[in-house]
Amino acid sequence: MTPDGTGQPGAQALGLSPFGPATFLKAPQASLADPWTADVAFLGIPFDQATGFRPGSRWGPKALRDISVRMSAMGIGWAGYYDLRSDRHIGQCRIVDCGDLELLPLLWEHDFRLMTDSVAAIRGHGAMPLVAGGDHSISYPVLAAFAGHEPITVVHIDAHLDYRDDAAGVRYGHGNVMRRIRELPHVEKIVSIGIRSLRTRREDVEAHRRDGNEIHPPWTLRPRAIEDILPKGKAVYVSFDIDSLDPAVAPGTGTPEPGGLSYEQVRTILAETCRRNRVVGIDLVEVAPVFDYAQVTALNGAMLLVEALGALFGGRE
Repeated sequence: MTPDGTGQPGAQALGLSPFGPATFLKAPQASLADPWTADVAFLGIPFDQATGFRPGSRWGPKALRDISVRMSAMGIGWAGYYDLRSDRHIGQCRIVDCGDLELLPLLWEHDFRLMTDSVAAIRGHGAMPLVAGGDHSISYPVLAAFAGHEPITVVHIDAHLDYRDDAAGVRYGHGNVMRRIRELPHVEKIVSIGIRSLRTRREDVEAHRRDGNEIHPPWTLRPRAIEDILPKGKAVYVSFDIDSLDPAVAPGTGTPEPGGLSYEQVRTILAETCRRNRVVGIDLVEVAPVFDYAQVTALNGAMLLVEALGALFGGRE
């Protein structure tokens, strides 16, 4: 008889415990230097040296991994999930966790090269990079790894436009990142959704639009309008800043802004983007667990990534 008195293997025997070393969704670990194949590769980038206000997002990858283990199938790996909305089992894919990059404080040029090289290595394995920051500046070196790719549209979900050319001489901070990304030759357009910060400047909005991009603030997002603003049939990279969510549901971030998106709105944006396009990569940035309460920000972030996997591996238009 087993300890639970049922005669069946107990939770510990099945690996159900959430404790111990965590990988994202309890996926197997994989070194970038070793041979492996997967559909998706999770990579942590614990970098917050480009933060302009409250640091702490370097701990974001760990927070997302720690809370994600509750979604793993029987605690022993990822096998997708049953989706009540569609009455289907979706999201099943081969996923590996490539760990966190070992970065060098204050040597951001070295660190950015390492980010670019590491994402290029993931692409070389044939996997889609699923990247966890870190502050939003990491999205630039990550997207630089797609050099030579067909034109990419960036779906940018954020409270902030991040389009300042420089801030007191700084050009690669998390407030400049979309401006630098738009300068990449393989990025053809940015669709920015959820922008609402009171610190948004007119000149940045004008530059953003002049460069052929789109801005969609929260107050314009009626239920059907979300689908209408999204690209379709494009190669898309999704850059998801957790502060796009309202701070009532995502307080654990360095630059929260009132009046944000709901979980359901972001879920719809992610799901419809994934269904309508060829998604080449996703990042989730700015989770700062030092400001989080009861892990709700990390939980919402991890669950939204799972919803994205459900849309990517659950049928497309």
